[in-house]
Amino acid sequence: MSFLADRLPLPEPCGDGVVSYSIAVPSLPLSSSPLLLPDVWSWARPSEGLALIGIGVALQRVYAGPDELAGAMPSIRWDHRVLEGEGDRPVAFLGHGFGGEDPSGLPGGLLRIPSLLMRYQSGRVDMVFSHSGDDEPADVRQSWLDAADRLLLSLQTPLPSLSGTVLARLSESPTQDVFHRRVEAVTSAIAEGRVEKVVLSRRVVVAGSRPFVPARLVAALTEQHPSCAIFTASFGSNILVAASPERLVACRDRRVESYALAGTARCDSADPFLGGRLLCSAKDRHEHRLVVGWIEEALRGLCETLDVPAEPRRMTLGKLQHLWTPISGVLRPDAGLLEAAHALHPTPAVAGLPLATARQILTDLGETRSGWYSGALGWIDRGGDGELDVVLRCALLNGYLAELSAGGGIVGASQPEAEFAETELKLQTMLDALQVA
Repeated sequence: MSFLADRLPLPEPCGDGVVSYSIAVPSLPLSSSPLLLPDVWSWARPSEGLALIGIGVALQRVYAGPDELAGAMPSIRWDHRVLEGEGDRPVAFLGHGFGGEDPSGLPGGLLRIPSLLMRYQSGRVDMVFSHSGDDEPADVRQSWLDAADRLLLSLQTPLPSLSGTVLARLSESPTQDVFHRRVEAVTSAIAEGRVEKVVLSRRVVVAGSRPFVPARLVAALTEQHPSCAIFTASFGSNILVAASPERLVACRDRRVESYALAGTARCDSADPFLGGRLLCSAKDRHEHRLVVGWIEEALRGLCETLDVPAEPRRMTLGKLQHLWTPISGVLRPDAGLLEAAHALHPTPAVAGLPLATARQILTDLGETRSGWYSGALGWIDRGGDGELDVVLRCALLNGYLAELSAGGGIVGASQPEAEFAETELKLQTMLDALQVA
């Protein structure tokens, strides 16, 4: 690690603020994930060549829920030094649950600036070292060097060669019968004119025949779903891993983008017309239009310009395909990533419409969301650019156990058996990956 030891300075005292130092590092043959290490947060979109890996904590703030995160960044005094050449802005990870109490015990919301961040972008590798407080500069510098040693060793260590794991379902909530009754209750509420759409979900806990290896799960998801946002978050013994197809919001130089993703069908090579039927399905197009219209309205007040395609496209992900409309625009100068995320979450794709009524129906039916499922997770840099993605296609790992969740949008034409089958298809994405994790 001599190239770092010769270049890293003693950090400046920063009191209640944060100081970060960026340094370019040589290109190294690295594996896809360092999750053999504890306390790792990461975010990657393989198709775009961007990956962020953070270990340790320079600054962490816990919030009661998503509403409080909107004002998180302005309250942080954050200085940045580029040691040589060009350096990208340092990054904080942030995320939150759906809202309300999380049965898994995860906090309502969290923002974390890692003490060491490794960034891969467009063939370039940077390390960003950050600290806060008044610890001895020599101790902070040594902790950085030790963390870099551990991270680079982990990234260069091949994943363990293990046989597949056998999965056993331990529990599911709600049961199939209860889920069917909930669908019927929602369609009755729709027929009465109380609500247009409600998103119901199911939670399944499975056990593996050996402890799950998060790094292997990340590698499987990266190979199978490179266009998704693939992210991890460590909460002690619980590790959240997800491959999300749904971009809640991304901001870069005031350009903003959000995905409307609603309407689902399976993929089957034996039936090449499934995609066409999805595009022509009155039920799925109605469900999709509700989401598109809501996102358009939520962003319209924050944007100078907004582009909303007239027709949806198809997004194919493994055994599933979805109706997809990417909505983009230019934010007003006084708006940013967190303001847009606050306006958008939760979208009708994960909650329903009208939002307040849909959430009340979910409460009345006894539904809870666990493990940050249908919340959001992502990153924001010091300048305010970043991305948050809806926590979908996810697993909360803890040793031999994995908690999975999936949901479906219920509209007037929904049938209980079909909606249950859709949740099973969505769960299968993660179940397939867990068999090799």
